[in-house]
Amino acid sequence: MKMFLLIIQILVAGAVIITAIRMYFTVNKLWKRKSDQEVCNSISIFAYVLALMVHLPFMMKFVLIDKNYVLATNDALQVLAYILVIMIGTGFWVRANKRTGFFTLVKKALRLETKESGHLMKSLIRPSGAQEIIEILKKIARLDNELSDSEVKIINEFAKNWDIEIPNIEEWQSGEQTSLLDIRESVEKYLNLSPPVMQASELLDLFKLIVKADNVISKEEELFIAEATGLINGYVRKDENPKMFQVLLVPQKKKKIKAMSEIFPNNELVERRGGRVIIQGKYFSKEFAEEVCKNYMSLGIFSIWEEIEIQQEAA
Repeated sequence: MKMFLLIIQILVAGAVIITAIRMYFTVNKLWKRKSDQEVCNSISIFAYVLALMVHLPFMMKFVLIDKNYVLATNDALQVLAYILVIMIGTGFWVRANKRTGFFTLVKKALRLETKESGHLMKSLIRPSGAQEIIEILKKIARLDNELSDSEVKIINEFAKNWDIEIPNIEEWQSGEQTSLLDIRESVEKYLNLSPPVMQASELLDLFKLIVKADNVISKEEELFIAEATGLINGYVRKDENPKMFQVLLVPQKKKKIKAMSEIFPNNELVERRGGRVIIQGKYFSKEFAEEVCKNYMSLGIFSIWEEIEIQQEAA
């Protein structure tokens, strides 16, 4: 039994030595950068004050009541290190603060920490791809060429909750007009970030909220919601193989094939009934595909759509 107690005492003494080493390395990294204001601002004074409140009572108990100076030393080392860290956190050794009193520095540091106290919580509830979601919402709001106060209010609320800065309404109005294909591409980019399935499925309700915000649903907004529904459902239900509608650009002359291939270098060129056509894209909504065809027809490019199945495409 005596041997066992001796071993425990040795381990306790070793723990005190480890504490001393650990506190040294903790303070050493900060001490080298004690005059850097950014480093000082990164230190949570609240956290270290709470740590002091934990160790000070134990240190006093071990000294005044238990007379256990080994354990008292262990807590004393930590108290000393925390005091030094708190002093660094106040910016006490920053050159710009030399003429500022210590207690003024403490108040300043505490005010800054109070202001930043909610940042971590905001980041925990902030969805992945929050910036991309806000950009999509902004594009939806401008899709019908009218930016209503109700749309701006909703987007501002989400941006504020997610700690994202967005332009004011005047900057929105002076920006470039968006299009159905542009918004669809933005949604695809967001889904390529691999957001949680639940978050992606709830995003469709957010899109509908913006569309209905001004109490008027335009044709373009209906087309977008139909296509976004297919995009998101395709992401959420990966085991399904929905039908899609493929838009084909059909050059009327052989000379146009080369020209269009240069205009659309990333698009696939395939054979159709003895001719060559360019696959412009694949869409979940037939109405959306028809609208894409109309847009190209208005540019003098003949286009049609065809229904396909994903399984056949993969084969």
